[in-house]
Amino acid sequence: MPIDPYAALHALLRAEAVRNAPHPASAPVKTQNEDEEDHQERSGQSDR
Repeated sequence: MPIDPYAALHALLRAEAVRNAPHPASAPVKTQNEDEEDHQERSGQSDR
């Protein structure tokens, strides 16, 4: 059975993305207040 080149490429790209992704423990932790501020900023920018 032949290998689908698009599936192979997709698998390679996903593997690279996972390999290069930052470790979850090193990600900055947002507080509830920061999340609300970010949401307010985004909703305010979309109104313009």
